[in-house]
Amino acid sequence: MVYSIGKKSPYDTDPVNEVIGGGAAWENLRFLDPEAVDRRAKMPGRIPLGQGYPVVPDSAPKSFLWRSTSKLPPDYAFGDNSVMLVSPRFRDLVEKFEPGVHQFLPVDMFNSKTAAEPFDRYYWFVACNAIDSLDPEQTTLTWDGEYDVIYNGMRRGAWFFDINVDPAQKPIFNLNAVGENCLWRDPYYSRDYVYCSDAFGEAMISSQLTGFSLRHYEQI
Repeated sequence: MVYSIGKKSPYDTDPVNEVIGGGAAWENLRFLDPEAVDRRAKMPGRIPLGQGYPVVPDSAPKSFLWRSTSKLPPDYAFGDNSVMLVSPRFRDLVEKFEPGVHQFLPVDMFNSKTAAEPFDRYYWFVACNAIDSLDPEQTTLTWDGEYDVIYNGMRRGAWFFDINVDPAQKPIFNLNAVGENCLWRDPYYSRDYVYCSDAFGEAMISSQLTGFSLRHYEQI
């Protein structure tokens, strides 16, 4: 099975946590090679960290506030899946499966904005594979657009879930399209999520990484 990687806090209430510097800390974030990035990834409102392409390493925020000493940051500490702040444990697991493929941008973790030294180092995880990974014949989702029309290297349209269809629609992943890749984002389906191979998902479960939720999908 293919998994999607989501977030689930281990705490009933998370400590106060935020990027130090607020919105201004994100202003310089940019793609490493804009010419290699698909046109949708560059649309207004898209966060470069979550598009499946590498970013300029020094352009992401470098400091994060986790205001607690009793509740330690989980392995997935912060984010909405397009943005993922992760632990060295997650980084090491990814590097074991796909060494040198993805980016891990260092972030110093502070308990207060006045702390002289960070208490830990985490990483912005940038999945650097963008793969058209759903099987068009077996997937029962609705395609909004013209699937076979290619414009500027991209299909016209995207998959979406129609809640009015019965039985419920479902995505089916194509392993031939995924190939040997272990982690990726799909530019046509729920790009805000990272998808992973069953081997990597099972390794996450075995490693007891905290803060993550995994969801199974069918594959052919």
